[in-house]
Amino acid sequence: MSMETQLSERQFFLLSLAGVSALILILFFGVLRPKLVERTQLREEVASKTQLLQSSGYLLGEGPLLKRKQEIESQVTLWLNEWKVVTEHLSSFANQAEWQSQDVATIDYKTYLYDIRRSLSEKAEQQNISVPTYMGMTDLLESNDVAREKMLQLLAVEKLVDTSIEYGIADIRSIVPLTPIAHTIGNTDVVYMEEYPLRVIFEGPMSGLFRLWEAMFQKEKAMLLRNIAMEKTSLKNADEVRMTATLSSFLFMEEAEKLNPQQGKAIVKTKARGH
Repeated sequence: MSMETQLSERQFFLLSLAGVSALILILFFGVLRPKLVERTQLREEVASKTQLLQSSGYLLGEGPLLKRKQEIESQVTLWLNEWKVVTEHLSSFANQAEWQSQDVATIDYKTYLYDIRRSLSEKAEQQNISVPTYMGMTDLLESNDVAREKMLQLLAVEKLVDTSIEYGIADIRSIVPLTPIAHTIGNTDVVYMEEYPLRVIFEGPMSGLFRLWEAMFQKEKAMLLRNIAMEKTSLKNADEVRMTATLSSFLFMEEAEKLNPQQGKAIVKTKARGH
């Protein structure tokens, strides 16, 4: 092979190599490198978004989600048990579950009313405490529709008078049952608690009236003090006072786990946050 032929082949090889190298460089810098840069940027963006979602609680693995679910369920169970204890203590009515839906006839109310008036009057007389003869309760009912409401008002009166006698609080001059209050969830008709307020006038020594606060925190005697006004009744004895107060008794209507926490809340549309 001649020298010229060898040079030509060498030149051709070098030119081909230079051409391939140039093509590779063009492909790398013109096509591949931008894609690699784009991929790196996307990875950084995904990592940043993932970290943001994790910190916000929107992106968790199955393990952390299950753990969080168990923690929430345990907390809910704890609160439900606390709610049960609190409602049992604050309810002013024994066997409150029975009164949530119990039907009461007019004759049942009247019979119990006469028995309560007689028994409480005898007990008050033995303790030398004055109570209203009719206990503030009416004998006449227009229909059975109001019998349950009147019966619960009567039970509230019974609890108040019996507690006053037991604790030696003071003489009761007047009892006026006020309109019951139904506490509902939000703007719904779901009642979770009924309140039976009584306006009461006590007369007696201040030391006796102080015992009312002690009685208000006892189980099945609990009452809410809505308002209070006091005035002296004797210029000679400063301890003698008249107290006008509104005291409420409670009946809890539903167990907490049966109440829908979403009721009464407005529906708010939100944007999609991924799958």
